[in-house]
Amino acid sequence: MSAALAIDGVAVQRGGRLVVEEASLGLAPGECVVLAGESGSGKTSLLRVIGGLDRPARGTIRIGGAVVDDAAATFIRPESRGLGMVFQDFALWPHLSVLENVAVVIRDRAGRDRKALALLDRFGVASCAGRLPATLSGGQQQRVGLARALAAAPRLLMLDEPFSSLDVETRETLRTELRALIVESGLSALCISHDPADIARLADRVAVLEDRRLTACTTPDAMFARPATPYAARLAGLCGGVRVPARGEGSDAAIALGSAQLAIPGGAARLAGAAQALLFWPRGALSLAAEGVPATCIGAHFEAGHWQALLRLDGLATPVPVQCAAPPPRGAVALRVAADRLHLFPFSG
Repeated sequence: MSAALAIDGVAVQRGGRLVVEEASLGLAPGECVVLAGESGSGKTSLLRVIGGLDRPARGTIRIGGAVVDDAAATFIRPESRGLGMVFQDFALWPHLSVLENVAVVIRDRAGRDRKALALLDRFGVASCAGRLPATLSGGQQQRVGLARALAAAPRLLMLDEPFSSLDVETRETLRTELRALIVESGLSALCISHDPADIARLADRVAVLEDRRLTACTTPDAMFARPATPYAARLAGLCGGVRVPARGEGSDAAIALGSAQLAIPGGAARLAGAAQALLFWPRGALSLAAEGVPATCIGAHFEAGHWQALLRLDGLATPVPVQCAAPPPRGAVALRVAADRLHLFPFSG
């Protein structure tokens, strides 16, 4: 079976500047890949060349096994690529009713309104069919946008930060509905995002775009277990990003965490000779205990079922966040560290 999407060696220029270099990525049928990257990393530029809105500087793009752009002779227009697209700003036609927005993209005229209404019903907005988009809430508009994207029976669904302008509750609901749709329909999807929640709720795999290159393409659990970069660590939901003194000792790394010297098994290779490192850890790898590294608790807050203490350690400019089961005492405390669960990245700047 052909890949739903395959891009090979794609480079993208914007304003004469190379914003994406040699990107290669494949989507299997029925798979959802979240393409993550910081603002300005080139995510949307890459999405635009996949969608045919721009041309790549070089490389080949295939959708369903067919070449749609080879940066030379072959170019298939966007409307002929079999894509459904959902945008951050909803992009509904303001002069058309909700029903008309969906029906207009259905190619088969027979029963067009009936099919459009069925899609609107699937997303819970059939009662809004006669209204104009401006009269709907943001969540309702995005439901209409999803219904319109599916109305064309796409081979590939592409989403450009589709939930970023919605409130928290609506985002959570739509993520759940979209994931169910992808699983139940077997639809392939590429979602542009920089929100870790989109990765957690939607992604079968995560592709990370950094410094103009795809630096990782892996499953969310694999990225959590061994993130390739500090940005990937943050996306995976690891804690920290604290800068610490570090050095290699054979195959291990030694770091100074407050007054303690800790050995990180196998960590020397990750340091690449740097004298400082960014330290990340999963929840539970650092905890308060009767004995451990001396620290000072300067405050705490309650978040999603647990307390989080902020600790000051000697020699560290940044407070260290530590999850706790109960409200921690202010003042002197001790920190227990599971050194084999820590992640290090070289810091040079």
